[in-house]
Amino acid sequence: MIGDTIFATASAPGPAARAVVRFSGPAAFQAAEAALGAQLPRERAQRDLEVGIEGFKVGALVLCMPGPRSYTGEDCVELHVPGSAILVAELCARARAETAMGVRPALPGEFTARACQNGRMDLAQAEGVLLLIHGEDAQQVRSGAAWLSGGLSASIARIRSRCQDALALLEVGLDFEVGETGEVEEAAWRQPLLEAAVDAGALLQSLPRAAVGGECLLLGASNAGKSSLCNALLGRDALLVDGARGTTRDLVRVELPSRAVLWDAPGDLDEPDAVDRAALELRTRLSGRAAAVLLVVDPLDMPRRLASPLPCLAVVWTKADTGCVLGPGQRSALLAAAPFAADAPEFFVSARTGEGLCALHDFLALHCRGGALDPGAPIRHALADASAAIERAAMATQAELASQDIQEALRSLQQVDGSHCVEDLLDRIYSRFCLGK
Repeated sequence: MIGDTIFATASAPGPAARAVVRFSGPAAFQAAEAALGAQLPRERAQRDLEVGIEGFKVGALVLCMPGPRSYTGEDCVELHVPGSAILVAELCARARAETAMGVRPALPGEFTARACQNGRMDLAQAEGVLLLIHGEDAQQVRSGAAWLSGGLSASIARIRSRCQDALALLEVGLDFEVGETGEVEEAAWRQPLLEAAVDAGALLQSLPRAAVGGECLLLGASNAGKSSLCNALLGRDALLVDGARGTTRDLVRVELPSRAVLWDAPGDLDEPDAVDRAALELRTRLSGRAAAVLLVVDPLDMPRRLASPLPCLAVVWTKADTGCVLGPGQRSALLAAAPFAADAPEFFVSARTGEGLCALHDFLALHCRGGALDPGAPIRHALADASAAIERAAMATQAELASQDIQEALRSLQQVDGSHCVEDLLDRIYSRFCLGK
């Protein structure tokens, strides 16, 4: 929490030429001095010092960054030392043992969380940090750099401004009757909404769909073959499989040999009983660990209405060995009950014969390696809600309804900069960061 002092290794774990230990908070300078055994200036400075380890001295570069001119907006000190795990552990132990004020290890993403809380960046820029660090192609790196420099925030601000313009005109027009001097023509408030809808849709399409590194939640109707699919990908019977619906009632994390990570989850039922409803509620609460959804569909089953705030990484059609071949139109009709899966890649597999499993396994190995990453996910969810509300407002036949939808869109847009995010959402956002970031 704000007010205490945190520290963490801010470089990659393991042996390396250099390691970085970062301190942030009101006792950052005292903690760093305890680790080094030397006094530090209380001004922005760079110092070449030495630190003792096992009776010997090794070189250390120290960066002193008093707040608010630091990454976190607080007093911040970085120690750049030889990349020895033993040396780093010793420095951290000294900082905790010899500092009078409380000093504790940082939580994942806590440095960036403090930067947001102290006004050094907004949530969109924090997502840019995540994407820039973990980007695996040039496009992701460019997007991360653009977000971090405020490009995404500027786009959101333009959409917000158009919505506010439309709302102001609507509120003025509501005070006058048709034909009165103060009447506002419908086109005057509808045009900025149409422009905002176009901008929001384009921005939503430009966000990463599901980044490499995200764990994947299996979603689908009960008895669609989710557990059988996991067993087939694992090559062994690790999960209970039964012909009766509702067999799976727990959320089970499955790590494949390729290090791809799936979550087998209870399936949706038409008429769930109390136990089934509890299982589905558990799925909703715990699915925050996942970054994307793998939609599992039985081509022989009736479609069920499915929704998820997570992006759909792919659609898996099971029971390919049954000979049921659906045309594109038939598949689209079945997937109409799950519109969030539109345009996702499709795989046709059989857990019984192994058909299609190799292609799916290779795909998951690339896109579902462990760690719930998915840069842009909180922004995507908030922007999707805002975009839907803007479209409803633009098509509304009554000014009062349009006004309500615009206000809903503005509330959703406020989540992009984190100013109106609830605490559990913020925890989920920053938990995707690694330690020291």
